[in-house]
Amino acid sequence: MLAVSVKLSISALRSIDEKDYRILVAIEHGMSTREYVETRFIAGFTGFGEEFILRRLKKLNKLGLVQRTKQPYVGYLLTSRGYDCLALNALIKKGVIHMISTTPLGEGKESEVYMGVTPGEKIVAVKFHRVGRISFRKTKRVRGYIAEKKHISWIYEARLSATQEYKALMSLYKRGVSVPQPIGWNRHVVVTEFINGVELYRAPDPSNPRGILEKTLSEVEKAFRVGIIHGDLSEYNIMVAEGEAIYIIDWPQWIPSTHPQAALYLSRDVKRVATYMEKRFKLGLDPEKITEEFLRQVGL
Repeated sequence: MLAVSVKLSISALRSIDEKDYRILVAIEHGMSTREYVETRFIAGFTGFGEEFILRRLKKLNKLGLVQRTKQPYVGYLLTSRGYDCLALNALIKKGVIHMISTTPLGEGKESEVYMGVTPGEKIVAVKFHRVGRISFRKTKRVRGYIAEKKHISWIYEARLSATQEYKALMSLYKRGVSVPQPIGWNRHVVVTEFINGVELYRAPDPSNPRGILEKTLSEVEKAFRVGIIHGDLSEYNIMVAEGEAIYIIDWPQWIPSTHPQAALYLSRDVKRVATYMEKRFKLGLDPEKITEEFLRQVGL
């Protein structure tokens, strides 16, 4: 189970030292150019002797942080647990987080979100990107930032996904778009402000559903003028918080407003939200007209 994966990652953090981390980093680097990493590469990267490395690899394998293979050659790769340890260790050292829950707040095909606590006792959301779990071919088809890469392992898919999301959040938050405040990032993990709310599809009926739609479209327009289109907007990534404030989350698949198919992606986002609001609340909306008017408003 996903929750068990992070629980065991947190447990493993207590059992490994800086030399173990150095070996894990060596494997991480090796996986950028090969599927499995040989001990001689690890030795060259770390400066450790091969006998020492083999002893440590046995320990790391037992903890579930690396996996060993004999075919087509003897080599090692990072597991998701090993990659979690690298990211969590870095975030702890940077003072971004101090603690993390072992039970997820939410899980999806491509991510898990946990509650964390900063050294200053602030509650944050800790998101682990797991893009490599879905078909690689499908990922290349739907994620433009991956399609250009000739060789890419699952850890780099996840890292690129997190990088894209953090980059979008930084730009959007600075320009006043209603998104969670980005706090930190390392590898495949993004840390943001914790939003005390629920996704629109799970939210109780609001007092002003039309107002929720208007607020959402206003934020979509602001994001567009910043240069960003969400690309996968729906009732699943619109958070409704206290006072019926809304926040838009999940930005790894964003595309620039200058994209050749910007109108297609933007119209899909707007139409999907308008259609959901009409279906649920029977507001007498025409999603097609709303979408057409929105595109005219932003100049597409």
